[in-house]
Parts: sequence; C-alpha cells; structure tokens
Amino acid sequence: MKILTICLAMIDDEANQSKFEELYYRYKGLMLHCANNLLQDMHLAEDAVNIAFFQIAQNIHRIGEVDSASTRRLAVTITERRAIELYRTRQREYNRTTVMEAAMHMEKEHDNEQELLLTEAILKLSPTYQQVIILKYSQGYSNREIAALLDYTVSKVDQLLSRGRRQLRILLEEV
Repeated sequence: MKILTICLAMIDDEANQSKFEELYYRYKGLMLHCANNLLQDMHLAEDAVNIAFFQIAQNIHRIGEVDSASTRRLAVTITERRAIELYRTRQREYNRTTVMEAAMHMEKEHDNEQELLLTEAILKLSPTYQQVIILKYSQGYSNREIAALLDYTVSKVDQLLSRGRRQLRILLEEV
C-alpha cells in the first residue's frame, strides 16, 4: 500500500492519479504473479513489481485505457523486464562473492602447498573461467546446473571448463 501512496504523490494530475490507482488495483496481482514466476522469490518479485509501478507512475500520461490488452501487456512487460534486471544483478553479485568465498574457503581448508598453488593459479584466471571451475570442482555443481546459474548453454559451460583447465595447466606448469 505504501508504494501506491508514493506513486500517487509522484503524479500531479488528478485524472492520472485516478488512472494509476485503477491500474494498480487491476494489475498488481498479475504483475506479482509474473515476477514471482521468473524470480521464484516472493520478496524479489515484490521489489520488481514496486520498481515497475514507479516506472508506470513516471509514464502514466502515456497510458491510454486501463482496461485494455495493450495496457495489460505493458504492465506485464515492464514487470518482467524489471524482474530480469533484478535477477541478473543478483546473479552478478552472487557470482562475484561466490568466487572470492570459494577461493578463500579453499585456502583455509587446504594447507598443503600444492593446493595453495592451485588456488593462486585459479585466482589468476579470468573471472569467467574462475566461476565455472570453482562451481564445478569446489562447489560440486553439474555442467547443466552451472549453465542454469550463469544463464549459459551447457555446451558453453563445457567449452569454458575445457579452456579454463587448459589455462590452469599452463599456469601450474610455469610454477
């Protein structure tokens, strides 16, 4: 309900406020359902819907009839795009922290010199190769799971693992 109040305060014209309020009550459930289908997380879905409503409030003067197929499609499209942006942002943050945590975990867990050399070599790889190698060998994910996590195809994960292992071999041979 707070989002409705905030968005209404953003709109100057009383007719557009009324239009926005009608749009809010008519499509809120649908938008939440669409975002939750994509994100599989109700809290993130609510965030995506709130961001979508902010965008709609900023552009309410461009919207025609509230009860039309085009307005419904617009509300769903905006919501889906905001949900995808949230998902991608969260994945980037997760991948960044996972690589560093895994490398730190590997250092703490393994004291022998060979494993420390391996950890140092992995950290010298590009972030993309680091991600797939750590997810595969340290975290135990399958190639299919890695592909889903990183939004890649399975063949791309296979290719990245192969190239990453090759670069890792070269780095370890130099040591």
